[in-house]
Amino acid sequence: MKTKTLFVTFLSGTVLFLAACSDPESDVLVSDDTTVEKTVDDTESSTDNTEMEVAAQADFMLTIENVVTPKPIFQSGVFAVPVGGSDPAPLFPGDAYEFEIDAGPVVLPGDGGTRLSFVTMFVQSNDLFYAPGEEGIRLYNEDGSSICANGPVDVTDQIELWDAGTEVNERTGGPNQKPQQSPEAADQGENEYGVVTKITNNSCSYGNVLPENEEVIQVTIENIGPAKFKVRIINVSNGTTIAVPAQGEDTRAAVPLSPGVYAVHTAPAPFFVEGEAASEAGLIASSDGLENIAEDGFPEALLMDAQEATGLIVPLSPGVWATHVTNVQPFYQIDTPDFGEGLQAIAEDGIPSLLVDALAVKEGINAFAAFDTPVGTSGPGAIGPGGSYQFEFSAKDGEHLSFTTMFVQSNDWFYSFPPDGLALFENGTPIDGDLTEYVYLYDAGTEADEYPGAGLFQVIRQSGPDSGADDPNANVRLASVAELEHIPDNARVIKVSIQSTPK
Repeated sequence: MKTKTLFVTFLSGTVLFLAACSDPESDVLVSDDTTVEKTVDDTESSTDNTEMEVAAQADFMLTIENVVTPKPIFQSGVFAVPVGGSDPAPLFPGDAYEFEIDAGPVVLPGDGGTRLSFVTMFVQSNDLFYAPGEEGIRLYNEDGSSICANGPVDVTDQIELWDAGTEVNERTGGPNQKPQQSPEAADQGENEYGVVTKITNNSCSYGNVLPENEEVIQVTIENIGPAKFKVRIINVSNGTTIAVPAQGEDTRAAVPLSPGVYAVHTAPAPFFVEGEAASEAGLIASSDGLENIAEDGFPEALLMDAQEATGLIVPLSPGVWATHVTNVQPFYQIDTPDFGEGLQAIAEDGIPSLLVDALAVKEGINAFAAFDTPVGTSGPGAIGPGGSYQFEFSAKDGEHLSFTTMFVQSNDWFYSFPPDGLALFENGTPIDGDLTEYVYLYDAGTEADEYPGAGLFQVIRQSGPDSGADDPNANVRLASVAELEHIPDNARVIKVSIQSTPK
């Protein structure tokens, strides 16, 4: 099988790679400036040419834009309910939080790889918190293998104790530390107006003697499925772990851990930047969220800001368009298996050449071509946020337009008009304007679905084309996105518009 390579540069130089394969019998990838128009034999004649009606005609230009708003976080969430509990609560000795995350080796090619970060309060303090360093915990090795390939991994040595710099430190056990406050109390200590610093030598700025990290917290990660992980945060402190001299010179206590927020990311510093103020810092840039956790163990504000910064970046692939007669379904039928004519190659791998070959011999097709070169570039490639494809064609009244392009963060999803295409004329007038409301996201039914943006058999992360398992439901259908909150609405990914010039 002959292989082609498609590149596109977007998002400040990030390179998206799509391996595209052509049919062994066809080594030509039809370019977006190569429109094939079929010659249709007119078997009907008229003895009175003056009575023949001439159909309205027009020139059209279709624009397909990627309108995704890039977000810096791939996945985020909260951990608040201890294992075996039913309500949010702090972790006490022997208790654990658990949460699951989805992450492939990368979200986009060249992004540095997926990492995990989280924040939880060191409750015997004014504003100390546990978190990995700014880079986060790498989830995959450099060779692309999971760090958990051989079983659960203890990553406690990557967890640090930090001072948020938002509240003046007191002697441990002091009145403005959470154990001495009511559960609902918030922000009651003296403002510090400092910066985030790492705790070293087991001492805060007040001079309190602090336990080793591994005496308080243990963090493990394990694979529970392909590109799926379980994270476990355990409180390993006990009743003698820390001295609380403000409660009595010989008094000692455990160190509770608070509910917290996690993020799966590729760029560094999701929650904070060492040496900078906690407010508005990092990828999430939360004004109060880190402070709320570090001082009082309240995760709500940081969770809200984290989710606002979370989103799926969806490239769009090269595709195919065609004009055709009414009642022809050139690419697919709903609730019917894929025709086997090349839609699968687009929906799984962004390869348009096979479908172009099939349209050359398909009845009812008037003109067709691949679109593969983004506007402003000189070579084939996918389009990221801000990118677009354009193509021009001519048509007459009665013709319909169809197109298809891959939702690249999937196994086999594609955007398209309905199966019959879209009528190019209304009452003899060519259509003009925004057509996005007529664009739908479909599942080709050719490959089993994985978590979008993380699946190991999705084109960005797979080792070769057509690699995934068969879909147990082989029918083309609307993509099932109801249970996937991170899938943007169609209009937040793709915009399709048309300009027409009557002839």
